[in-house]
Amino acid sequence: MMNFFTLSHVGQVRPNNEDYAESFQFKWCTHDGKFQTFTALLLADGMGGAAAGEFASSSVIKTFKDALLQNLLNGNPETFATSDLRKFITDTVHQANQAVYQKAQATPEMEGMGSTLVVALIYQDMLTLGHVGDSRAYLLREGQYKQITRDHSFVQELLDTGRITPEQAARHPNKNVITRAMGVSATVEPDCKQMPLFVGDVLLLCSDGLTGYSDEKAVYRLLRDKATDPNSNFRAVCEQLIEMANGGGGGDNISVCLYRHKSF
Repeated sequence: MMNFFTLSHVGQVRPNNEDYAESFQFKWCTHDGKFQTFTALLLADGMGGAAAGEFASSSVIKTFKDALLQNLLNGNPETFATSDLRKFITDTVHQANQAVYQKAQATPEMEGMGSTLVVALIYQDMLTLGHVGDSRAYLLREGQYKQITRDHSFVQELLDTGRITPEQAARHPNKNVITRAMGVSATVEPDCKQMPLFVGDVLLLCSDGLTGYSDEKAVYRLLRDKATDPNSNFRAVCEQLIEMANGGGGGDNISVCLYRHKSF
């Protein structure tokens, strides 16, 4: 069974899907005959109106995918995979940000468009994670489920300073206001981190169309029960996550990238 899958859905309210998500694995054989696998999970949530939001999110993901394939196909994949991938993410965020920003500057009807981004790069037992905005990454490990990104949002800043509780944050009227986005200004900086992965770890990337319209405990139970088994059907799990958000109102586009770490 595949150990990763990506799915996106327009939801129940929006006429267009301004999310864009992709995932892929790149495999190669080393000189000593060992196969290696590099996994990329990419997710963006566009904003600024239908055409503008769709362009922003797809442009961001295309820039990342092109940069990844350029390094993996045209160079030594192992050299790239063992390089400082935090620097790669930061440099590519700058490149992708400029592409969206310059398009917005040159196209009046697209002015103000932007996108979130969350990207996970996995090689051997190391996860390199980068994000801009409020699209999230979660990790399920040995029954413990936690968010491993910090939202770039107004509500998160209120939480960090203790001015509101998590319960108030979930109902806050400005919970969708983000403080950092791709393409909105000439420069933007991602938050990047690296952390080890262990066999059986489950990684979820998602747009706020999932987190805003589903119960976090229900998501945890679904992943615990359906995504930790090596024989899990990840397409079916992603479909159930989408159904969960749509059942909660589906007021936004919904995108998920799911990955379970295994021994390669």
